Amino acid sequence: MNSGSSLPSPFAIRPDDTVQEGFVRVLGQMANHARRVTPHAHGTRSEDVHETRMLIKRLRALLWFASPAFSSAELNPLKTRLRNAAHLLAAQRDLAVMQTIVEKLARTTANAADRITLVRIADARKSRQATAEKPDQSLCQAVAMLLATIKQLREMAEHKSRWPAPSVRQAEALVASEKAGEKAIRRRKPAQFHDWRKKAQRLLYQLQLTQANPGKRMLRTINRIDELQEKLGDYHDSVVAQDRLQEVHPDQLPPRFVRHSVKLLEKRRRRLRKEVRKISRHIKSR
Repeated sequence: MNSGSSLPSPFAIRPDDTVQEGFVRVLGQMANHARRVTPHAHGTRSEDVHETRMLIKRLRALLWFASPAFSSAELNPLKTRLRNAAHLLAAQRDLAVMQTIVEKLARTTANAADRITLVRIADARKSRQATAEKPDQSLCQAVAMLLATIKQLREMAEHKSRWPAPSVRQAEALVASEKAGEKAIRRRKPAQFHDWRKKAQRLLYQLQLTQANPGKRMLRTINRIDELQEKLGDYHDSVVAQDRLQEVHPDQLPPRFVRHSVKLLEKRRRRLRKEVRKISRHIKSR
């Protein structure tokens, strides 16, 4: 799920903007994008869910950027609403991850019977999800919560006079990402790598927000951070898929194949750990 290495200019503060003007204008652009997310209007449900989740994450990054200008009492209800919106989409997102991983395993396994079993598992999980829940309704609710949060934040922002310096927030986001990376590499736990991914993605969004016209060096840094958070996302997807595979009932998938699949995913995670460590060496604040 690539966020794109090219800068999304609608979400950037322009050089001739004040911080407040740019912040309010970016919120307006986000609202326009959110209103276009209607189930199956432009693509599949998974694409709509992905677009909405990315907007939620980007808005969270905006809340973090602007937090020095707001009180906790002002921001906490907005954070809670966004967390609830993301929760509405979590099951659909996990299903998409599981579907993708299962399809990859089906393509790589040499056993025809196992391939058929994996396809059936993916179809069965998708069918149960559709029967047990109302995914389109959850998506519409999440979009409505996102739009309400954007509207409220925009109204609040128009009355604020003191804003943080973009360079200071960039530096703070970079240091936070570095510390999270050092902790993840040292402890090698999935939770730490997931936290690193969130910090790296927040850093990416800070740079995209404040670097409307990046030079070659800055653009190279943005691309590296984008690659880092993508690899960390792949790592987290492997963890999610492994957990879901281990939840599969023995009647659906032979235990021997679950064990084999888990080993493949663990191997993938080891490879990704090496890759993110290599990329992170080129992203330093000092």
